[in-house]
Amino acid sequence: MISLDKLRKRSGLVIAAIGFALLAFLLGDLMNSGTSLLNGAQGIIGEINDKVVDYREFETEAQNIDRIFNGQQDRNGLRDKLWSDKVNEVVMGEQYEDIGLMVSSEELAGLTFGYKSAEMSSTARQFFGAATQDVSSEQLATVIQQIHDTDPLRWMYFENIILKERLSQKYSNLVRQGLTASKIDAQVYYNDQGAQTSGRYVFKPFDTNIEVTDSEIEAYYRENKEDYPQNESRELTLAIFEIIPTDSDKEEIKNQLQSLIEDKEVFNKTTKNKETVEGFKNSPDVESFVDNYSDTPFDPTFYAEGQLSPAIESVMRNAEVGFVYGPYEEDNTYKLARLNARNRDSVQVAIIEIAMDASEETANEIYAQASEMATAADLRGFEVMADEKNIALTTATIQEADRTVSGVGEARSLVFWAYSSNTVINSVKLDDQNNRIVVAMLTKITEEGTQSLDDVRFQVEAAVKREKSAEVLKEEFNKFLSTATNIDELAKEMSLVPESASLLSFSSNSIPGGFEPNVVGAFYGVEQQQMSTPIVGNSGVYVVSTESIKESPAPKDYTALKKQLDSQLQPRADFEVYNALKELAEIEDNRAKFY
Repeated sequence: MISLDKLRKRSGLVIAAIGFALLAFLLGDLMNSGTSLLNGAQGIIGEINDKVVDYREFETEAQNIDRIFNGQQDRNGLRDKLWSDKVNEVVMGEQYEDIGLMVSSEELAGLTFGYKSAEMSSTARQFFGAATQDVSSEQLATVIQQIHDTDPLRWMYFENIILKERLSQKYSNLVRQGLTASKIDAQVYYNDQGAQTSGRYVFKPFDTNIEVTDSEIEAYYRENKEDYPQNESRELTLAIFEIIPTDSDKEEIKNQLQSLIEDKEVFNKTTKNKETVEGFKNSPDVESFVDNYSDTPFDPTFYAEGQLSPAIESVMRNAEVGFVYGPYEEDNTYKLARLNARNRDSVQVAIIEIAMDASEETANEIYAQASEMATAADLRGFEVMADEKNIALTTATIQEADRTVSGVGEARSLVFWAYSSNTVINSVKLDDQNNRIVVAMLTKITEEGTQSLDDVRFQVEAAVKREKSAEVLKEEFNKFLSTATNIDELAKEMSLVPESASLLSFSSNSIPGGFEPNVVGAFYGVEQQQMSTPIVGNSGVYVVSTESIKESPAPKDYTALKKQLDSQLQPRADFEVYNALKELAEIEDNRAKFY
């Protein structure tokens, strides 16, 4: 039997065991009573159905979650998940309240303490693991009470998780019980899947060279503006200065390593005498020597044959202990390698490595060039200076919530700057991004609304040509349809070749010619051996002729088919219901102004 002491120790794993997803939305009520960790930051991070989410409270929760997980959660991901859970808590909480859904204290005790094993929550089982199989319910209750008394806050997390979990299960069960397929649903599904049609069609593609006038383009744009929405955005013009070492920098690093190999005499200011300082080759304390001079600490590992880097494998296998090789270049570093010891077929190699970084002088020079670029007054001046410095300019379009900038990568600071109320057109920012300096100029501000005709003229013109060509083709088809009696005659009169489409179900959306759901539907809309009216598809205009419709005998009993539909629909119930409720909710997300 597992000891109760061991069971008690497992309590420290509660947070890790139950997972972040269930925990995040519980922390608000528990943490908000404490002292804020923030220093004056205020504001509303969002609203969910008129419920305000305060920035200070939100950030306090996020920081407490971070502490609970020992700082192992991604900062951005943690806050994104916390916001999602806030939305879930409000949206679903309103549903629970409206229908009077609740969990009694007795029910919660059964779920938590597991007085009856069948009632115990899956989360509680995950927390306590197999231990619950080896102790009595009374013993388990004693342990739980001790956890409650000694670490009440942690216990509140645990208990509230189980509560929320149970409410979600109850709501899900209610939804699923009402989501069952009827006989009519089964019949419709059977007909959609069982019926198949085959036939032939003729087709003429749109004329992409058809002439359209400016007035036609403008009229189409006015009537269809809603098809060209425009999101709020900012456009940046970027000059990127890579801080890379020069040949001189590399040579300096190489010389620095070279000077470490041999012993050298230095003047001791204290004794006022010359003293010999042992180099890498003769140092009696190789570990300390490496730790003092290398970017990486001493590696005591003994490596068998074939396990060393190819750059030194053969050299070290055939060398004597104390042999120093290098400086040599590898993985953007310069290195010195000393054979430090042998152990049968294995060797220990001490390696000093220094990254090939740009010198301070080089970095300052590049920074000065970037700073000069940042003095440009407008885009034209920016372009002239870039040309003089042989710097290629790139453009990036960003939105307020973006964390990355095209061509730069992670650059939230640039996004914040671009959306600042103080940043206007031609504003310039010099931004230090690790081993590069980015000079960004704000060159365009696009407000939310409708794209201008100039911006979408190409798309609008293509749509007008398609629409105009469709009308011409329909007239042409109708002219020949007045005399043709079947698809073959129509094809012959129009110099077209009939094509076949076989075994199309009602749920099909493609024919051999491509994605054409309207054309598939037309096969089901005409009598056998008859021709349809002209149909405007995605690629052109069609006329179809249905030759056969195959229908399977309807089953006498739809019970099995209803169960099949239930198995397809019910697992999606939670997802679909929540998304529908979320869609109806009024959600204002202002996180981009804070993070």
